[in-house]
Amino acid sequence: MEPKAALSAIRDFIAPVAPSSAPESSEGAKVVVDPFAKVAEIEAGLKVERAKVAEVEKPVDNGPLPGDLRLVIEQDDASGAFVYKTVDRRTGETLQQFPREEILKMRDGPDYETGDVFDGQA
Repeated sequence: MEPKAALSAIRDFIAPVAPSSAPESSEGAKVVVDPFAKVAEIEAGLKVERAKVAEVEKPVDNGPLPGDLRLVIEQDDASGAFVYKTVDRRTGETLQQFPREEILKMRDGPDYETGDVFDGQA
């Protein structure tokens, strides 16, 4: 058989293929879905997913990192005692202080005596 005759025989043997967007001939009056409506539905779903991901990925400020902290040691003018402060470098806020300000004020009071803050009994 010659090549041309073989090709025509093969073409006659193979059934015609319908385009992918057309309904099959056996489906009758089945409704064809608009492909652009499906794309819009998928895009809407993607927007919702992106919003969820963006919400999860928001950075949370759990306070200063160890590199943001600074130790400041000062001497109290009234009592001469040393005051230790932990300060946030970013904001300048004093996060902790030892001894606390209440204790320093108590020391300056006229009725303060050694041991007023700590009662060694359990």
